[in-house]
Amino acid sequence: MAFFDKWRGKTLYFPGCSAKFLQKDIQRRHEQLLTVLGIEYVKLKELEVCCGAPALELGFKDDFKNLKSKNSSSFKNQKVTKIICSCQKCYTMFKKYYEDVEIVHISEIILDNIEKLEKNLEGEEVTFYDACNPEKYQELYDNPRKILNEIRVRVEELEFNKEKSLCCGKSLECVSEGVAQKMADEVLKSVKTDKLVCMSPDCYMFLKKNNRRGVKVLEFSEVLL
Repeated sequence: MAFFDKWRGKTLYFPGCSAKFLQKDIQRRHEQLLTVLGIEYVKLKELEVCCGAPALELGFKDDFKNLKSKNSSSFKNQKVTKIICSCQKCYTMFKKYYEDVEIVHISEIILDNIEKLEKNLEGEEVTFYDACNPEKYQELYDNPRKILNEIRVRVEELEFNKEKSLCCGKSLECVSEGVAQKMADEVLKSVKTDKLVCMSPDCYMFLKKNNRRGVKVLEFSEVLL
């Protein structure tokens, strides 16, 4: 270890709960992507906790504050100065509620190093699905499309896209499975290509689970590796 390493800020890869616990293949692929792109990062798998989005969305403000406090302490103690998020909810929460750390979405990292990726799907046509983006962060709309364009994959837009995108239904699953399924159906029946690409792990899992339309639902990293 170099003499100054213990003072140097660290870049943390934060996979989010869905990729970390429910879809570990997503976390594995994202870590593989960062390695291919030459990005040095650390993991805090035993120390990090949920970003707090579900607790805050359901009105459990004290639980959110506790989660935020635990994460903030871990980041400070581990000298984390930059966080790479692959979950859009985590990205939004960190950008809005966490201080003293730089937050970037993995799509920004990919776009900045796009020349290191192979064009595996060159010439193919896909539909891109925009997850809910309450803060309307433009980079979450633009970066995936720029990446697909750079690797020469043509994007077919849904009728309702970007800030007008229809919710996949995941957020209502705990309230009404029937309504959530109908919302997923509405998204899937509007897809005009064979493949639907999702950046959000939650949307990917929910649309894939409720896919009754024969569309091939892909998580973004599957297109890139």
